[in-house]
Amino acid sequence: MALRTKVNFYYDTLSPYAWFGFETLCRYQKPWNLDLQLKPMNLGKIMGESGNTPPGMNPSKASMLSRDVQRVSDMLNLPYKSVQHFAKTVFIRGSIPCLKTLAACQILYPDNLEEMSRQAWLGLYSQDIDITDKNNIRVFAEKAGVPDIDKLLEFSSGQEAREQLISNTNEALESKCFGAPWYTVTNPESGRTEKFFGHDRVEALGWVLGKEYQGPNPTQS
Repeated sequence: MALRTKVNFYYDTLSPYAWFGFETLCRYQKPWNLDLQLKPMNLGKIMGESGNTPPGMNPSKASMLSRDVQRVSDMLNLPYKSVQHFAKTVFIRGSIPCLKTLAACQILYPDNLEEMSRQAWLGLYSQDIDITDKNNIRVFAEKAGVPDIDKLLEFSSGQEAREQLISNTNEALESKCFGAPWYTVTNPESGRTEKFFGHDRVEALGWVLGKEYQGPNPTQS
């Protein structure tokens, strides 16, 4: 049996581009035999520590951001809907309660982390709902099939979940992360580790691994 290629995927559910990278890599898990390790991180701290700024803070980037996000979501066939109060949602409300719950899920129910992360993105970028609200987070967990939601929510408010989120974030920073999505890949044959930034670097990942890239929807190619 061929060794699976380990991919550490660092993300914050505030980022639509992280969602795009997440869905693309999930679609390539089986075709490329990937061992996808999901690691929620605090994007705000990443930006602060790395000296980077969100694309929306740059007037030139901001002018094309909405159209670009819509275009990529259409390409990936994702049900994206623009957030009405984007600045308030991203810069004031943030995502920390959601991230702590995802970090708790990473510890307690790793098999449910992929779907719970997806439900959080769908909540924010398809339904425009508050992903920091405890009731909404409960719904994400229900849809993800988490076995014991009360246990997950209680655990998410504790020190261990907080430390897991901090650990994921620091791990990303140590690898020189400056935004999301960020992923590090270790080739099981050579042992060499490569780093990638952006949803649109999956094709480059395939090239590094000697895998065929079949577009954003490989099962439909």
